[in-house]
Amino acid sequence: MILVLVAAASLWVGTAPPTPEASEPVRSEETRGIHIPDETLVDQDGHPVRLASELSGRRAVVVNFLFTTCSTICSPMSAVFARLRRELGEPEGKDVLFLSVSLDPVRDTPERLKRFAEKFEPGPRPGWSFLTGEPERVKRVLQALGGWVPDKTSHTPVTLVGNPATGKWIRLNGMPTPSRLREALSEVGQPLEKTAEVQR
Repeated sequence: MILVLVAAASLWVGTAPPTPEASEPVRSEETRGIHIPDETLVDQDGHPVRLASELSGRRAVVVNFLFTTCSTICSPMSAVFARLRRELGEPEGKDVLFLSVSLDPVRDTPERLKRFAEKFEPGPRPGWSFLTGEPERVKRVLQALGGWVPDKTSHTPVTLVGNPATGKWIRLNGMPTPSRLREALSEVGQPLEKTAEVQR
């Protein structure tokens, strides 16, 4: 699986990134006990993001965990987010917040995260924040969201889809397709109609 993902990730240089198809079943589970920590991180533009305040009132949030020097699953995961955002468009996507939290806050400065983000969605990215910050703060956020691993290179693809207003969260283990993420958004209380196929 890893070799397939690496090959897929290598194709997006200079073009819109492709969306990899999941080669293994995605396991989903309803997750209880997710508590959004009242921590302030920094996004790819250097702006502070206080998570508790940012998520307050949001109907849906989609979270993944990555690092910019990753050579395996991080680029394909980001390509899935970019594809889903294009499919949602307006007005469906305006209440959905996308968060990509760095697993390597020491190296992943806002500048590096911004360069990484540009590969998938050039220009402004309202509604999609790539987060880093002080290592201890980032670690507390990762632990609270279930994304922390002692060795960043051993992390597996994990996506959280949640509704902060109701406290309902779904954890997807594996590489979900955009359509599977749409289903999860519906499950947590963000009803979404299927949009027309977006050209790759």
